[in-house]
Amino acid sequence: MDLPDNDLANMVSENNEEARDELYEKYKYIVDIIINKYKTSAYYLSVDMNELRQEALVGFSDALVNYNQDKESSLPTFITLCVERRVNNYVKKNDTIKMKMLHQALSLDSKVNDESDFTYMDMIGNQKGNPEIEMEDKENVEILNKKINESLSPQEKEVYQLLINNFSYDDIAAITKKTIPQVYNIVYHIRQKIRDIIS
Repeated sequence: MDLPDNDLANMVSENNEEARDELYEKYKYIVDIIINKYKTSAYYLSVDMNELRQEALVGFSDALVNYNQDKESSLPTFITLCVERRVNNYVKKNDTIKMKMLHQALSLDSKVNDESDFTYMDMIGNQKGNPEIEMEDKENVEILNKKINESLSPQEKEVYQLLINNFSYDDIAAITKKTIPQVYNIVYHIRQKIRDIIS
């Protein structure tokens, strides 16, 4: 396809994946520039770069869907605006006091010191060996897994299974025959559903 941006944007609004992919290839540099701009802030706030990129790609997707050719801005300008706003909001959200506390909290699985395998959990008491607690934990995990599986679409289940088996986004894209932006979008929806179940 070698069409003008406006025609491709119209095709995207009609759910044409080929047009979406062509626009992504053409303007993905915008996502890279914005991600790079926020890299230092993300590092300081312990923001996962994959999640930050996912937010950027959601902003990119929103821009393609909501682009209005009647406005005076070009498609690249509108993409930049949407991606920047999405990433900026995500970074600000992670900059709250609560998030800072979470990122600075000491994990109970952390070692007490570098020379020891002794963890903080070991110090406050180990519940292993208590059959009642082990059974309750196992039941809670099974209930959570069932709720997650019930809430996911077949496509999301496939991606979720690959994710929990430590496949990279590139591997998932290759296995499911989807583009990287599509995988990021699916993962975003999976995370939203899991957050809803947990909260």
